Amino acid sequence: MTDDKLNSLIVERKKDKRGGARVGAGRKRRMEEHEIIAKLQPMADTAFKVLQQKIAEGDMKAIQIFCSYFIGLPTQKIENKIEGQLNQVSVEVIKPQIMEKVA
Repeated sequence: MTDDKLNSLIVERKKDKRGGARVGAGRKRRMEEHEIIAKLQPMADTAFKVLQQKIAEGDMKAIQIFCSYFIGLPTQKIENKIEGQLNQVSVEVIKPQIMEKVA
């Protein structure tokens, strides 16, 4: 096969456009944070009023939610402890006894 013919096949293959981006392919775009806030904004007043009522009633879950956002959660300490035993393997090295020749 000559170089010219090989190059022409390569050019034809590039024009074929196999693969690549297609309409509707791929992962859908995530909503941006400001879009989410804009959708939830009309419900904010109602949510805060209900939370205030529940706190006034003494609902512990509402009080916990309020405190976790207003005061913040305490720092959590995570302890990692690994226990166990490894199989111990004993290795014994045996050296051959080489007798030196005496001249």
